[in-house]
Amino acid sequence: MPDRNEPAPFRRTRLTWTLYLLLGLFTFSMGLIGPVVPYLRQEFHLDYTLAALHMSLFAVGMVAGGLSAAPLMERLGVMAGLWGGLCGTMAGLLLLVLAPSAWLTLAAMLGMSLFATLLLAAIQTALASLYPASRGRALMEANVMASLACSGAPFLIALGAGTPLGWRIIAPAFALAAASVAGFGGSATRKHGASATGQAPDAPGPLPRAYWLWWGFNLVSIAVEWCLGFWAAEYLKGLPGHSLSVAAAGAGVFQVGAVAARLLSSWIATRVGELRILAGAILVTAVGFPLFWNCAGIPSAFLGIALCGMGASIFYPLTLSQAVAASGGRVRQASSYLPIASGLSLGLAPLALGRLADHTSLRTALLAIPVALAVMAGLLAARRRAS
Repeated sequence: MPDRNEPAPFRRTRLTWTLYLLLGLFTFSMGLIGPVVPYLRQEFHLDYTLAALHMSLFAVGMVAGGLSAAPLMERLGVMAGLWGGLCGTMAGLLLLVLAPSAWLTLAAMLGMSLFATLLLAAIQTALASLYPASRGRALMEANVMASLACSGAPFLIALGAGTPLGWRIIAPAFALAAASVAGFGGSATRKHGASATGQAPDAPGPLPRAYWLWWGFNLVSIAVEWCLGFWAAEYLKGLPGHSLSVAAAGAGVFQVGAVAARLLSSWIATRVGELRILAGAILVTAVGFPLFWNCAGIPSAFLGIALCGMGASIFYPLTLSQAVAASGGRVRQASSYLPIASGLSLGLAPLALGRLADHTSLRTALLAIPVALAVMAGLLAARRRAS
């Protein structure tokens, strides 16, 4: 006789794969920002400040989108958040590629981010509700798709450079992908969306204190991930030979490590436990950082940045899982407010580290990473004692 307390087996349905693919479209919209900005600089003769403002406005959009997503999903439903967020993201992308001036590209970036964050919050809410007993595994698998899509954006833009569309190939490519996902998963969301994601409102009252601990953990962990990912190529230019191609390859190794770690963690999340995996991720990042930071040679530096990528990539999916578990039934709020922390880190952390590097050196500024890891370890230890 089966154990009534045994969790239901993890089964991926058409709706599951639809949510995974939609998360890939979200991260594609994030991954195209960096590669597109140099083309915008060239086309509109932007200085570095206006160029960097595109990333900053995307971060602002994540904060504003996170604040508005929960009320919108409460009123319109999670499925409306999914498809409305996707359509709005597509509209923002179209404005970006058709904009005749830099001011409109900035507006496009802000609008795209607002709707993309609604899409993200709806995906997270749906997966968390669909797999309450295997939430961490589902979110980790979804983020494998996210890593692949994010890393694919620069390659698509590079391929588009040899076509008449140039970098603007991202618009028809995104539209084709979005239409394909809608065709694949539209019927599944109509048929199973309401029961899978639940339409009951969030539990009344404020989010518990335990949730805000995870919110703070996410704020610091995203700062670690983005500072490493953003500055890795620049720092690896200090390797013997000072090769730009080697430095770029090293930054790519960071993404490869991220995909590998998310694949592995999705298999073991329910067996090992999410808190242990998070502790292991902090340890792996802490081991890899000095190998990367010493920059003594290509093998050790590449091993170090790969380990950093493996550790840092695990933080967000499992932090989200733990935050939802600590939300006291306020799944929509929990899924919507976490991107606010991500947006703040995305907009401020790489910039702050760069400002520190201007006044010292990038080598010295990167020492903020082990400090942040120590803060994360302290927050995790506090949560383990409280649980």
